[in-house]
Amino acid sequence: MTSSLTDLRPPPTLPPIPSPQASKRPSTTGYWVAAIVAALGLMAAFLWGAVGINTTQDRLDGFARLTVPGATTVSVTDPGTMVAYHESAAEVAGYADPTANARYATRWDPGTRTIITVPAAVDPPTWQQLGLQVTGPGGAAVPVVTYRSSARYDLEPSRAGRAVATFQATTAGPYRVSTARATEAGATLAVGQDIARSLVLTRLGAVILGLVTVLVAVPLAVVTYQARSRTHS
Repeated sequence: MTSSLTDLRPPPTLPPIPSPQASKRPSTTGYWVAAIVAALGLMAAFLWGAVGINTTQDRLDGFARLTVPGATTVSVTDPGTMVAYHESAAEVAGYADPTANARYATRWDPGTRTIITVPAAVDPPTWQQLGLQVTGPGGAAVPVVTYRSSARYDLEPSRAGRAVATFQATTAGPYRVSTARATEAGATLAVGQDIARSLVLTRLGAVILGLVTVLVAVPLAVVTYQARSRTHS
């Protein structure tokens, strides 16, 4: 009985069939979506804060300023509440060295490139101590009251201020603001609208947007990881 070479060949083998679990394993799309959400959300929060701070900085730069003691004219085009902010070296030092004692603090002077000692900013002077007076467009005295909350800023090097007084500009026009006494050499008074609300909204909005971004991106990545782990086991 004869045999051929064809009879001696082994039967052809078929490729392995993938298991149903392996074919249904979720993709990594969830990771990519979480990464994109995190990147875009955190970038938007950062830009929100940066734009808000720059806007507030522009408003501060536009405030009318006078050396204490001294006087200036504030042109009011949008009647409303006006705030007087006391700017001084002590305010700057209070930010630069918040652990300083109640009397003195240190700060870097870029002009002389040395560290100087100045009185620490514990409490800003009151408008009564400054002898602050405001005269309206018609020549009548405008009542001045103490700023009831706490508002301060430190948005650029060597400039920091605290709100000390407020007055109501009921009509548009020039308002004469004057101070009679100085409690610290080199201090200035900045007069403009209240910036506390814009600063709070800027910081709060940026923080909330950042938190929402994290609360969306992290659970999405965790859910994707858990789904892939279950199908892999």
